[in-house]
Amino acid sequence: MTHLIELSLAALLLVAGIALPTAVADDSHAADAPAVDWCAEHALPESACTVCNPELEARYRAAGDWCAGHGFPESVCPKCNPQPAPRGAAGDATIESRVVQLATTELEDVAGIRTVVARHGGGADSIACTARIAFDADRLAEVRAAVPGIVRKVTVALGDRVAVGDPLFTLDSVRISELQAAIQSARGRVRAAEANLERQRGLRASAIASARQVELARSELATARSAAHEAESVLAMAGASDMESTGTATVTATVAGTVIRRPAIVGTLATTGTLLATIADTTAMWALCDVAETDAPRVTVGQKAQVSVDGDGSRTLDGEVTWLAAEVDPRTRSVVARIELADRDGRLRANQFARAFIETSAPQHAVAVPRAAVQRIEGREVVFVRTAKGVYEPRIVTRLPTTGVDAQVAFLTGDVNPGDAVVTTGAVLLRTEMLPGSIGAGCCETSPPGAQ
Repeated sequence: MTHLIELSLAALLLVAGIALPTAVADDSHAADAPAVDWCAEHALPESACTVCNPELEARYRAAGDWCAGHGFPESVCPKCNPQPAPRGAAGDATIESRVVQLATTELEDVAGIRTVVARHGGGADSIACTARIAFDADRLAEVRAAVPGIVRKVTVALGDRVAVGDPLFTLDSVRISELQAAIQSARGRVRAAEANLERQRGLRASAIASARQVELARSELATARSAAHEAESVLAMAGASDMESTGTATVTATVAGTVIRRPAIVGTLATTGTLLATIADTTAMWALCDVAETDAPRVTVGQKAQVSVDGDGSRTLDGEVTWLAAEVDPRTRSVVARIELADRDGRLRANQFARAFIETSAPQHAVAVPRAAVQRIEGREVVFVRTAKGVYEPRIVTRLPTTGVDAQVAFLTGDVNPGDAVVTTGAVLLRTEMLPGSIGAGCCETSPPGAQ
């Protein structure tokens, strides 16, 4: 039988601390109900409850049926082996059969009752750790000049997106002029060596030149070609053209990404050790997590993780552990774990502080609600679902055992579905009306639906 608890304005004011005359709830029918073997306070049969009946403990210990961790018989331990409450027992059907209804729908706003929508969630054991955001080192490039020179033109600005081969800087370089001259000289030597080899082959055919003279001409041609190829390779690496002797070179991008640093300006003396710019692909970032030494054995490559950045708590990024350090930091006694993150909208910044949760077990199918929505009534955890304005049904749920997850979220299984409107603010008020002898019970009527 479903019972309706009508919550009046008097009850709301009483909960708020305003004393009003109260009526006594009618409990006459309670005496007629048969006793049920169930301890609602500890959620196991009364006949096996060793808290209410401590004399039973020795018997269960002797039988080997004992959960030392929770202090109950192992077979009915409410934590290890939770049992469904029997029909009619306090904490089961009697909870779900009660519906709290405000006397008028306007009282919902007076009471300040607020709801949120339950969503899909996955409860899993996880490890919480601090982290910092870093660039993906595999997608990071430092731009330097292949040969010394002076920066004469800058064609890129901080924050610009560049593709592979895009021009960044133009250099004037004496070394470029030397290489361009060397190429012209080497090519002249190649042409001379080719002509000499042809002549020696002709003389050899006429028995005038020896075989050794032909071999020497062939060796000289190979040397000339090698010198020309070397000069052309260095010139190409420097970004200069071998078609003209201008002494200029163009430094181009070697990776696609965003220019995150550009210390070079016009007039900078660029040596081979001078950093001209840094390019990073910011669509992929790393979260470097400091995992406690004691938790490190539970972390493995491939585990899923969630990362939330300080100052951007509204967004959580999903990632995966791709590397775990082989050493413990002697100062912090922590192990670095790397999580790869996709950042398509570019909101992450290197060196930001973050919070990471690494899942160490497979997620379970569950519903996620704010923890404030979960109330404890008669030894059971309950969520109030708003079925209409001013009408709230209690739903018995089971909270999944999770560690390290967001302290503001509870993962549940039970009679709550994604999309249900669950009460958060005001859930404590509804809970008081469900408890016998509560501060609001004297202001409410308990009766079957439709009764006056």
